Amino acid sequence: MKKIIVIIFLSINIFANVDSRIAKINSLLNEKKYIDALDSFLLSIEDYDASSELYFTGGQIYLKLDELDKANESFIKAIEFDPKNKDYRLKQKELEEFKQLLLSAKKTFDNGFIEDAIVEYDKMTVKYSSYAILFYNLGLVYKKNGDFELAATNYNIAKSLNPFQEKYIKAIKALAQVSAKEGDVEYRRQEFDAAIENYKKAIQYYPEYTTAIFKLARTYYKLKDLENSLETLKNGLLIDPNQEQSEKMLGDIYRKLDEKEKAIKHYKSAISINNNYFQAFYSLGSLYLSIGDLASAKEALLKSIEIEPTYAKAYGALGTVEQELNNVENSIKYFTEAIKYDKKAYDIYYRLATAYNSTKSHEMAKKHAKKSLEIKRNYAPAYFELGIAEKSLGNKIAAKDAFEKAKKDRNWRKSAQFELDMLSKGL
Repeated sequence: MKKIIVIIFLSINIFANVDSRIAKINSLLNEKKYIDALDSFLLSIEDYDASSELYFTGGQIYLKLDELDKANESFIKAIEFDPKNKDYRLKQKELEEFKQLLLSAKKTFDNGFIEDAIVEYDKMTVKYSSYAILFYNLGLVYKKNGDFELAATNYNIAKSLNPFQEKYIKAIKALAQVSAKEGDVEYRRQEFDAAIENYKKAIQYYPEYTTAIFKLARTYYKLKDLENSLETLKNGLLIDPNQEQSEKMLGDIYRKLDEKEKAIKHYKSAISINNNYFQAFYSLGSLYLSIGDLASAKEALLKSIEIEPTYAKAYGALGTVEQELNNVENSIKYFTEAIKYDKKAYDIYYRLATAYNSTKSHEMAKKHAKKSLEIKRNYAPAYFELGIAEKSLGNKIAAKDAFEKAKKDRNWRKSAQFELDMLSKGL
């Protein structure tokens, strides 16, 4: 009698334990934690390998993960341990019917009958609305039919039903990438409105597509639509805060809006994400230069050329820093490095002319002023420095001509007129 009582007690205890395991697995399923649910199931069948309900629950997990054959195996196991359970048999029968219908629709599609395949898949969605693989296959058909929007809709349904299947995410990304590439083509053509529409479409297909979000913001920035650019960048950073290009562009926008402290903050954020981002160091340095913080400017710009020793813009800005510090020889050194790597930098040739004029190296000043004007005709700053050089070399007619040309620019009119007046007085 005692032996019978012990056996009954152990049976009750075992069933209680398996029930608690099943309850835990179902809870994970309800929370869409399918991988965790599968791990729990696989551990549980090691201890309770004769539980029909446990195997039935395992079949439900495999269905959620689109592993149809394994789901079928689990349902059959459940039926073996409880042959009279109608629910198990109905579920297994439903799965078999689904597999047959799926195979039939795929065959229709493979034979080239796209519209018929769409009809077959659509009919299936009424009864089998929880099967992710069905919506993925329907998405493939719509993509083949050139209807990317419906393809994306069905891929996203598949992804929402089974977020652990990588091919669903890849399919969505592939659609988005096609639209983003079309946006790139339009951007290069400077058809910016068309580019914006394509980038928006890419984001509509795949809302987490941060590359397309950045490109959309860049296009708004190109159009000087700073408000939309700002909002778009912020949305992208909510998805992934580790985007150095977005942080730098935010810095550029705030700089244009004359919010310098915010600009500095975002340039520093870009650098904290990528400490080798030499363009961000340059932007930070040039901003410090613009507000007169020459020590901070020099530090950032030196870091920029340390990372990228051929970065002409940073050398040019460093030359200006040294010029502001009255370190003329150093400024000439950095300006010379700048034009070594960018032979079209007309503004740097002008600055070299200024530096050489200040050291009374007027022939060199003349040479570099003329080089600047070869690159950019009617560049008033270069004409002014050319006038200074020609005047100092005793070439009064050439000097007068240069100052007259500089005078055409309203920003240089007053300075050029002063020099012309001095020339007329023989000074």
